[in-house]
Amino acid sequence: MSFVQDCVSISRQHLMAGYLAEAEMSCRTALQAEPEHSDATHLLGVIALRSNRAAEANELFSKAIELDGARAEFHNSRGVLFYGCRRFEEARGEFAKAVLLDEQDPVSHNNLGNALRALGRLAEAEPCFRRAVALRPGYAEAHNNLGNTLRELGNLSEAEFCFRHSLALRPKNLDASYNLAALLLYTDRLDEAGRLFANVLAGDPSRAEAAIGLAQVFQGQGRIEDAVALLTGVHNRMPDNAAVLFALQLLRSTQVPAWHIPMINDHERNDAYEAALLNAVEPGDVVLEIGTGSALVAMMAARAGAGHVFTCEMHKPLVDVARETVALNGYDKRVTVIGKKSTDLVMGQDMPEKADVFVSELINVGMLAPDMLTILQHARQNLLKPGAKIIPAAATVWCSLIQADELRLTSPIRTISGFDMSRFDQFRTPGYSTIDLAADPHRMLSEPEKAWFFDFYKNMADSEAKILNVTASETGIAHGVAFWFDLHMDEKVTYHSKSAARTNHWKQAVYFFNHDLHVVKGQPVMIGTGYDRTQIHFYI
Repeated sequence: MSFVQDCVSISRQHLMAGYLAEAEMSCRTALQAEPEHSDATHLLGVIALRSNRAAEANELFSKAIELDGARAEFHNSRGVLFYGCRRFEEARGEFAKAVLLDEQDPVSHNNLGNALRALGRLAEAEPCFRRAVALRPGYAEAHNNLGNTLRELGNLSEAEFCFRHSLALRPKNLDASYNLAALLLYTDRLDEAGRLFANVLAGDPSRAEAAIGLAQVFQGQGRIEDAVALLTGVHNRMPDNAAVLFALQLLRSTQVPAWHIPMINDHERNDAYEAALLNAVEPGDVVLEIGTGSALVAMMAARAGAGHVFTCEMHKPLVDVARETVALNGYDKRVTVIGKKSTDLVMGQDMPEKADVFVSELINVGMLAPDMLTILQHARQNLLKPGAKIIPAAATVWCSLIQADELRLTSPIRTISGFDMSRFDQFRTPGYSTIDLAADPHRMLSEPEKAWFFDFYKNMADSEAKILNVTASETGIAHGVAFWFDLHMDEKVTYHSKSAARTNHWKQAVYFFNHDLHVVKGQPVMIGTGYDRTQIHFYI
């Protein structure tokens, strides 16, 4: 063996051992002795590529091919370089040349398949991978790549076989483990998918995609808190990973109702609560809030001068974030977030004394939320001092006959695009719907009528019903009743839910009749209305 060949052989040994500097030194020594040596030139290109010097590697591969263009290995290496630079068409060309030069090389077939798959040419990629595994049945990577291609082509059963075969050949093949786990997740085999994702993370904690997959498994198993904890830990380790952050935010968005976000941005609502608190709170007062949500109103109470604010919330994700928010704003010494229902509060344990001021926001778009009156009554009887101030103090509900042609199509669901879609109506939320009177097309067919008045200082019946006599102010088709409320925070401050502001998160409500009612201007109309523990309703 010549001196140059000895140097090349030593360089290969160093390269296989991972000693790039030593490998490069031996290779350059060979080229000093024989500058036109194709093997040494190619090998130096491989070393440059491993050292992340792509431009230099490309020059060396090109030179090696000029010296000996019949070597499949040289074209393969330049193809790998192009593939790594996402120059997939050029990579395909190099791998195709390598296959032509050495039809029996499974690596060239596998690489050509990868390039074709990257170009979206799956039907052409499949036979390349099949040829690779036919030439080398123990080629675990090619089995895995074939599985990926088959999965993308929709052949899930054979794709699963390929992934499992790849793992049988190389049990620690993290790529095949991840791919099989992803397929099992897609086909709802959560337990095995979870074990495989966990194995991938154990083998390589930086595999963020496996963490996201495992979190999805947890979510499918109803283990939302475990999923959030997992992705929170990964995000703390990889704060710049956009995929992890997106998955975490998407997961967190499922933990609380979506209306919390627009609610805290409802400036009219916020201003009304703060104005009422400034009117009510005396220095040193004990304030009780029910339903802390974001803790915004609780902090307003503290800022208004309360000695201490106790605020309860039964939803754990909100409890955790509310506590963090209170601490972030420097109120953690004066605001206590209690993770309980208000009806479970124990005086002397959760609160040292009863409250001087009581504030709540249990209201929804239809004003009366489920069990709201019962919750308020319990608070008055058990958690408040005699003469305690209550915010809001009262509410007036207004209503009007309405024609809403477009929204009527959704309640009830009947004919759509010429098809009878009535069977789908069983999935519609019962009761009233939300309407934006400032934006949704409609016609008011009567003047606003006072439907209900609720005094939150007093006990009220769990249910009640009555008849409203209204007069049609316009001729049209009454599809139902639109209703909204004035929230009387105190004697001076009132919030109007009919506000046309875009930040009004409540909007208004519409209760559709079972049957349309044709009305003529000046016609008297009798409307039945009632409320129970869940909602206000209207009927004809």
